[in-house]
Amino acid sequence: MLLCALAIAQNETDALRYSFYIPNGTARANGMAGSFGALGADPSVIGFNPASMGVYKTTQISFSPSFKINNTESSYLGTKNRDFSANYFDINEASFVQGISCKEEENLGLSYFVWGVSYNKLNKFSENISINGINDNGSLTDWFASRANGINYPALGDSDPFYSHLAWETYLIDPAVDTITDQYVSAYDHYGEKQSQRLTKKGSLGEYNIAIAFNFRHKVYVGMDLGIQSVNYKQTIISYEERENVTNGPKTFTFEDYVSSRGSGVNFKFGILYSPIEMIRVGASIHTPTSINMKDRYTTSCATQLGDSTMTYQSPEGEFEYNVLSPLRANASICVIPNEHILVNLDYDLANYNSIKMRSEDYDFATETQNIINNYKVGHCLKLGAEYRLGALNMRVGGAYYTSPYKSSSPNSNSNTWLVSAGLGFRTNYFFFDIAYSYLQNSYVYYMYEGLVTSDPSKIKFNRNQISFTIGCKF
Repeated sequence: MLLCALAIAQNETDALRYSFYIPNGTARANGMAGSFGALGADPSVIGFNPASMGVYKTTQISFSPSFKINNTESSYLGTKNRDFSANYFDINEASFVQGISCKEEENLGLSYFVWGVSYNKLNKFSENISINGINDNGSLTDWFASRANGINYPALGDSDPFYSHLAWETYLIDPAVDTITDQYVSAYDHYGEKQSQRLTKKGSLGEYNIAIAFNFRHKVYVGMDLGIQSVNYKQTIISYEERENVTNGPKTFTFEDYVSSRGSGVNFKFGILYSPIEMIRVGASIHTPTSINMKDRYTTSCATQLGDSTMTYQSPEGEFEYNVLSPLRANASICVIPNEHILVNLDYDLANYNSIKMRSEDYDFATETQNIINNYKVGHCLKLGAEYRLGALNMRVGGAYYTSPYKSSSPNSNSNTWLVSAGLGFRTNYFFFDIAYSYLQNSYVYYMYEGLVTSDPSKIKFNRNQISFTIGCKF
């Protein structure tokens, strides 16, 4: 029971969070919705298809900050609410790439050797959600009682120190029958309470890339990349309930659930790019699963108002280490460059989220593994981008579609993600500056609490507005 309580914050949702990518990259790539796999010569694609780095013929340094505003709208029990979060200075990308001419190796067909290092943000976890409504049928206190059932109340502190023990100590749950010490019910004598919940999510998933690529006579490009991922995630959930006309039991309570997660992982990528004729390039790459070692720290607290008194209780600080194995990924790309003014690129990306794995020395994750098998499926992504060059001025547009990673039996089977973008760039032989705007949207179903007792669903609509910039030089 103790192990189950400790593992409650680590589940299949966490594993999916660290396996689902919406890369940011340079403003040039963002202006084309990230579709750059076969075009190459952009640091954003080092972690997508390292062979595309082989198109470089010079040395380049770039840096890409961004500004993001994320908006959410919730709908719960007929009540809508809105919230937002803003990231005023976020680093999407930073890189150094060097192309080295290999004239002395031309007899072997090697024209250029390219190496580079880069940082690319794979996903941003910035989201604030506010939910509220009047619940006539249940309460979070029912969820606490369901967790406590079967545990003798003196043992709650050892068996469930983060949830039902706090509810017991702050008078949110009572014995079901005075003579029975291991069955519980809500302390409420009636429902109709105002329920609200505020979620604050912060952090990101980034990847440091160390890559090399070979250019064989400007026809065949081969590349390899070592990816080192870094995870930083913090989540605070504050649940609040308030009752009117209370004659017995709690008037209000506030329950706060906080978790901080940090981790790192490693993967390897191999890619190839082929140009059958000068105006066409096709490419493909494969990414090994990423093994991510995670360490979570978490605490909970509860404050209950009973009459004129307030009861508070704080959990100990929990700590848990586990490993996530993200899925194997594969992609394919094609670009067409009909003339010196126009280029078009199409990318396809595939990841089998059904194959995600979790493990720990202290917990078997059997339930979470079964949930992954039952609920997750293969995810697909299509990205299309185009650029029109008018001298030093470049104009770009793009669109991307990410299918839901959930099976049709899941409430989130239709939580697909759409992205549209546009951008401008100014480029000379030695300097470049790019700016891009992108709009992303999706929707999903969220439950404030789940288990033997589950809340009514909340429908969450999310959109992200991003303006990104890239400044760089070539020499």
